Amino acid sequence: MVVYCEVCGRPAEKAYVVKIEGATLVACESCAERGEVISEYRERRKFTSSQTYVDLVEDFGKRIKEARKRLRMDLNALSRETGISVKALKLIEEERIIPTAEQVRRLEKALGIELREEEEEVELPRSDFTLTLGDVVRIR
Repeated sequence: MVVYCEVCGRPAEKAYVVKIEGATLVACESCAERGEVISEYRERRKFTSSQTYVDLVEDFGKRIKEARKRLRMDLNALSRETGISVKALKLIEEERIIPTAEQVRRLEKALGIELREEEEEVELPRSDFTLTLGDVVRIR
């Protein structure tokens, strides 16, 4: 993957993390001289997100914690049961992170609770008018 200098915009063969006038930027070798070099730039791995999320009930963290306590489980036991790390479970209970669809499925199974919001079916009024692609183009 090509890294571009955030100062001049050119592709950088070797990039550096630099501080220029209080801003931390990725810069090429020539632009890095304009500021304080913090480190050599290393590309971070980006994870492809095959993780999907579901609509959760408003108080999902509270429900998880209450169900866990009702079953007299600590975070370690729930972690062993679900395969979710203790740290992640704690953050989920505090609602600081949102669990993935797979994590929700595991938590629901382990705790015997429902965390997904009910989907409402909405009845749309029928009409003789149909919208075509041409209509959309004209509307915008």
